[in-house]
Amino acid sequence: MSEINNLFENLNLNELEPEPEPEPEPEPELDYESHEEESEYEVELCNELKVDNEHIETIYNDRMNCENIINDPNKTIEEKRICEYALIGMTSSASNDIFEKQMSKILNITNIDDKHGWDAIDEINNEPYEYKPTKVNKNFLGATVNINDESENKINNIKNKNGYNNSNANFVIASINKNTSEFVCIYKFKESILYESRIENLKKPRKPNQRCVYSTNIKKCIELSKKYSEKYYYWHNPKFL
Repeated sequence: MSEINNLFENLNLNELEPEPEPEPEPEPELDYESHEEESEYEVELCNELKVDNEHIETIYNDRMNCENIINDPNKTIEEKRICEYALIGMTSSASNDIFEKQMSKILNITNIDDKHGWDAIDEINNEPYEYKPTKVNKNFLGATVNINDESENKINNIKNKNGYNNSNANFVIASINKNTSEFVCIYKFKESILYESRIENLKKPRKPNQRCVYSTNIKKCIELSKKYSEKYYYWHNPKFL
């Protein structure tokens, strides 16, 4: 049992399967330039993200350990069952709690466990963080992330977000290899770059009782950062990018 004692540090089994997210509204395809084609000014906006490498592969290693235990005929039924529960949390398409907590360790900031509100806080600068991890097996820079149940209060960070330096809030997208649970890339943007496009999306006509969902991705956030001359930060896993 000692091999699996640490597998559940980030696992919350009560929240593994929340209500599935609604399908995002389609948005037009945009043409994006690669980093190699960026001007000198654009490169100045793009900065390397500082990460704690000690925590980058924790979930990946835990997943490998779980799979090894499940396939080991010498392990007990109980050990295998616990590992199966852990794998549900790592692979579920409906919950990213494990990865959000790990992102706080990777960025060396304080995680916030409150279900509604910010996900983490840089206590030194009082800057809050919103996490958007997404599990994919391709298109790592173009994978869609959603902000559900949009409203003016949510866009203006009114509900459950008092007491923080909201004007400097950060919006972090992490692409995760769906097949291995490895972090592929992490991008940190200023949340303010999304404001106008979120307001425009909120004003679109909808059917009665239709939820408002705002969709974006890393490439779109890069374009918005350039538009508003906001710095953004990135980390790439050399195994993938």
